[in-house]
Amino acid sequence: MEPMRWVRQALPEWKELKVEAVDVTYERAIIQVSALSPPRCPACLGSEVSYHSGYTRTLKDLPWQGRRVEVHFRVRRFRCRAAECSRKMFAERISGLARPRARETLRLDGIVGQVGYALGGLPGSRLLASLGIKVSRETVLRRLKRPAAAPSKSIMRVIGVDDWAWRKRQRYGTILMDLEQNAVVDLLPDRSIESFTGWLERHPGVEIITRDRCGLYAAAGSRAAPDAVQIADRFHLLQNLSDALEHDIQRLQIEARSSGFVPAAPESERPKQLTLIEARRQRCRQARYDRYQTVLDLTAKGYTQLAIAAQIGIDPETISRWTKAPGFPERRSRKDLPGRADVERQHYSSSRMAALLSRPTKNLSREQASTLGAFLHFCPRASVLRSFVARFRSMLRWRSSRRLSVWIDKAASSGFLSLAQFAKTMRRDIGAVQLAITTQWSNGPVEGHVNRLKIIKRQMYGRASFQLLKARVLPWNPSCA
Repeated sequence: MEPMRWVRQALPEWKELKVEAVDVTYERAIIQVSALSPPRCPACLGSEVSYHSGYTRTLKDLPWQGRRVEVHFRVRRFRCRAAECSRKMFAERISGLARPRARETLRLDGIVGQVGYALGGLPGSRLLASLGIKVSRETVLRRLKRPAAAPSKSIMRVIGVDDWAWRKRQRYGTILMDLEQNAVVDLLPDRSIESFTGWLERHPGVEIITRDRCGLYAAAGSRAAPDAVQIADRFHLLQNLSDALEHDIQRLQIEARSSGFVPAAPESERPKQLTLIEARRQRCRQARYDRYQTVLDLTAKGYTQLAIAAQIGIDPETISRWTKAPGFPERRSRKDLPGRADVERQHYSSSRMAALLSRPTKNLSREQASTLGAFLHFCPRASVLRSFVARFRSMLRWRSSRRLSVWIDKAASSGFLSLAQFAKTMRRDIGAVQLAITTQWSNGPVEGHVNRLKIIKRQMYGRASFQLLKARVLPWNPSCA
């Protein structure tokens, strides 16, 4: 009887089951069990019952040594003899063994759901097959998308909200996170004032809202939770400042090149025969110049940047850069400037220069310091940009917002277009920016889950339904399995 005891203890809810027989073959193991507990009517909980009939219920369980395991549960039917009971007949169940009408045990069901949560349908089905659990991808997805238990009514005090892209620049959704519990609490299919307002109304008690600088979330928070404190995100502040630096650096390079640019030789003095590379370069420049003139013409007619981008087929940021440039932005190779022997390069990556301008001098390597020095020699006004960035980052580092208003006023009148626009938008939301500098709350954890959501979308090739995406982004709830 010792082996039978081991088999019995390997079963779920083994204290309520009696092992009657075990049949092991090369491919599978069949365990026949019956209930040990006395029957009770589920309606009146009475024990006045009489036996009616029985049947065998087959349940799949976890594999053993590569063999499929089936639990054959002998189910008995009974009649309830209580006169006042509404139920006349019932079948015995063991709640910890399997769901009603299910064909697998609860623990097998839970493992299938967890693997689907981590990998998705088809990859999860393949992994389970290698572990000896043969299920289809449709079964894995059904277990994953099964409705979870009703959420608890606990009040969320501090929430973080951010958007995520169904398709970048076209369609967005909303992700919400409880920052105190460090868990995603909901996913909304759109990004709008109405959807976020409705969510806040369904979840009263929110005291702090951390958000990006999108005006939609600010307006919805003011409408649905007027007493909640709104905090801008430090990550987005630095990201927006870096974007402003890149645009101003591009303008500074255009001005520096135009000031030291030697006009091309007249047509009569040009060589008659052009090399293939020179001819290709001229064709590309002419095509780019034609697009530039088309952008200026459409802008003068009142077209928006998005409409021009859709019509011509170029990026809206390129259109914004062209319309704000003092002249046609020439593409230059990285070689000596004509007539400027003291400058080696005439083109610097704006994103790289923005990163170097934002970094303290002591954190620069020798190569980075040399590159930054050459750039500051090429564009001397960039040193003013660097001082603005250093003062702003020092406020964030030391959690001090005393000089924020002074910084905004100086940046707005600095003469740098993008930096001035960044300062003006901060002035409109200065309360949330001050709290972003001085408080501990940030949208950084939300950004991490947005990155995780992107990975899940790419893993499913962007074709998954919103229901499946939400099931994989929200924390796995064992109770739903």
